[in-house]
Amino acid sequence: MVRYLTKLEISLGEFVGRLKPGEDVLVEYSSTTPVHILFYRFLRALANLGKPFMILDELDQLHVLRAHLKIMGLDTGLIDSAIVVKMGGIIKTGSVVGKVDLTKEPPVRKKHYEAILARIGEEKGFRLIVGFEKVLASYENDLREKERIFGYLVRPHLGNPERVTVYFVNRDLISGKTLNELREHCTRVLTLDKRPCLEVLKSLNIEEYGAEIKF
Repeated sequence: MVRYLTKLEISLGEFVGRLKPGEDVLVEYSSTTPVHILFYRFLRALANLGKPFMILDELDQLHVLRAHLKIMGLDTGLIDSAIVVKMGGIIKTGSVVGKVDLTKEPPVRKKHYEAILARIGEEKGFRLIVGFEKVLASYENDLREKERIFGYLVRPHLGNPERVTVYFVNRDLISGKTLNELREHCTRVLTLDKRPCLEVLKSLNIEEYGAEIKF
């Protein structure tokens, strides 16, 4: 007799609480999904759990998320007070503690980023990265440079026992090959469609495959 497993449903807060130090998590979405709402509720989940976090704002994507929330009339206090490291861009959003010049070589960017963290003493907790797809998109036709991005700025952070890194990535802006490389790298992959829930595409825990995370 074949036994079918019931689809697992968990809350966003419960899922965040399950994440282990050293994980890299990919949250992928499209250009028409409500990622601003998800990001807002992700921040609230971290705050409710007492988890420290900082935001890496690549090419002003944090401003876009904040503006959408502000127009809706939602409280942007968690963004406004968050520690933010800017990666390129020109719009100051949140409590910006440093900026990394994206025109520099990847090894130099890595060095500058780590120097900012050392200066402010922020080594532990969650790293929320927004706008990374815009950086990757600029290297789609330069495979060597894209590999350097992964080699210097992505892979070294996997397994760091002091951090959990969460990438919010618009899959519409990068190639399928680049998206699959990110999926392979990350310990968990979540996808957001138009419903107010995430689906687990990949996890360290087999029982979470196909689970729905309500937010």
